[in-house]
Formats: sequence, C-alpha cells, structure tokens
Amino acid sequence: MGLNVTFVSGPRGAGKSALIRAMIDHLWKTPPHYLRLVTVGSDKQPPKTPPKRIPDCGVASARWLRVDAEHVFEILPNALTEIHRADRYGSVVIEADADPILRHAYPYDHRIFIMPVPERVGTVFRDPARAAAELRRALDDTAAFASEIFGLLASRDQPDDEPHEERSDLSDTQMRGFLYSPLGDELATRIILQPPYHGLVESDVIIVNPGAGMRGPETDACLRRLGRLLDRLRGATGRSSKLFTCDPHNPQTDGCRELHKALEPMCAAGA
Repeated sequence: MGLNVTFVSGPRGAGKSALIRAMIDHLWKTPPHYLRLVTVGSDKQPPKTPPKRIPDCGVASARWLRVDAEHVFEILPNALTEIHRADRYGSVVIEADADPILRHAYPYDHRIFIMPVPERVGTVFRDPARAAAELRRALDDTAAFASEIFGLLASRDQPDDEPHEERSDLSDTQMRGFLYSPLGDELATRIILQPPYHGLVESDVIIVNPGAGMRGPETDACLRRLGRLLDRLRGATGRSSKLFTCDPHNPQTDGCRELHKALEPMCAAGA
C-alpha cells in the first residue's frame, strides 16, 4: 500500500496514548496519521472537540473508528485507503484496547504491546488448572469445527437431529508432541495468558510501563516468568520480539534509549 502502519494495543490504563505521544515527540520525523479503534458497545468515548483546534498536536490527522466484528475488516482498510489517497507514503499509528478482533483486522507492519506493571502473577497468567481446562476446550472446539467444516459428522451413525458433541481424542503422548510443536507452543502460550495479554504473543515490542499499575510482592516473579515465556516462544517460532521495562518518556535512561532504537523503524515513512 505504501503506508507504514503501526498497531499499539494493551489493556486499559496501560499508557497506550502516552506511549504514542512519546513516539511523536521523540521519534517521528513527520507527523503520523492517528486512528483509534473502539468496538461497538464499549464505554470508551472520543475526547470532546476543543472550541479551537490546537495549532500543532503532532499528528497529520486523527480519527476515531467505532467498529464491530462483522464490519471491522471492511471499515479499517477503507479508512487506511483514504489516508493513502491523501498521503501516499505516510505513517499511521493505530491505538486499540486488548481485543482479538482488532488485533487481526489488518496485516499491520509493526505491533507494539504495552502493559502496566503487574501486581500479581495471576494478573497476566492463568493458574495451571484453568489453563489446562482452557487448552482442552480449545482442542475440543477445533475438533467440532473440523467435523462441521469437513463433514466428518456425516460419516457417523447419528441422526442429524441429535446434538453432536465433538471432543479431541489425542492421547497424552500425542498431546505432548503437539505442545512441543511450534503451533502447539504458540497455542499453549496464549492459553496460559489471561485474555487481555494475548496480544503480546504476536507483538514485535512489549513494554512494561512503570508509570502504570502497582508493584507487589509477585511483580518480579511475574516479569521473570514473562521473559522466560517470550524466550521460549522466540525459539519455537523464530519471532524476534523484544521486552522492555522502562518509561518511554525518559530518553535519559539506558532502557528507554534501547526502546527508542527498537521503535525507530516503526516511525519511518511508508515505502
């Protein structure tokens, strides 16, 4: 398309808008176009329009898009096409909350996930029993989907008017083999994470924002576990994601300088 599209997501209150502001202040050479994605039914509201527009707010254009699961795959590309007509090689930054529909609505060029400092391990990770139950449910859902799509149920001696309940029949050995595959590793990673944190799996840069959230006795253990999880995922998938714990507004620190280096390609013009 020619645009350079960066997707910034994370739980509410993580500091997404503040991160974008820091990127505008320190990294973008030319103002980016800003899109805010909000799902229908969300209580998130656009800011009130000031009586006089601020002369320079750092963006080439700004727009809120309220979308639903049915139309987001049409609305978002159309909005980007409009930007492309006006600015062929422009840069676009898209902000969204942790919603799987929004994460997969477009093949973004870059993905950033920002999260608050976790107070507890359970903020980010499911407990083992819940994770195991969710994994089994996901496999059962996959078996049901395969039966419906490929007509596997038709070969069974069950009347069509009776409900069918499909379950995965993987043995323990097969299950272990699946989980040690790249696909299984990625699925298991998503399963053990709480839903608001699924977006960090496919992100290029993950930021733990010290300015959001609250430290607790489990914070360090949670961050160590997160680092190990990302290391394992990199080895399984080859994805080169980077984890930073720093204030993106403070370029005087080593951590922030390294973060800005990782973000620089995301703030370039399109090609």
